[in-house]
Amino acid sequence: MKKTIGLTFTLLLTVAFALTQTSLASQEGEMMMKKKTDKPAKDAAPPKTDADIQKCVSDKLANSKTISNGAATVANGEATLTGDAKSAGAKGGATRSAKACGATKVVNKITTPTTPPAAAKTGEKKAEPAKK
Repeated sequence: MKKTIGLTFTLLLTVAFALTQTSLASQEGEMMMKKKTDKPAKDAAPPKTDADIQKCVSDKLANSKTISNGAATVANGEATLTGDAKSAGAKGGATRSAKACGATKVVNKITTPTTPPAAAKTGEKKAEPAKK
């Protein structure tokens, strides 16, 4: 009697396991099919030309309030930026703008001030750390 119950229980567990695996496999196949048909690839759009990228970056630099004398040249998708930025953040923003316009690589030659803006305005020196 104990052997019959044990064999029946083992058989039921095996069937349950097999059904679970079959169900998971069919769901995975459906999910893979959905992923392929959900959205078209972003790479479907034709790549921008160097002239398009240069115009986009130049327009953004010209409209920037934090970058003066901004200019961009683009060759083979690589943008080179020049000009003067009010801060390092503005310089980084110019790099992000160039990437957003379609540049594959950005060489940022924009200059930033060497003294911090707060010290330059007040003429004060930076405070030195306290000695222990």
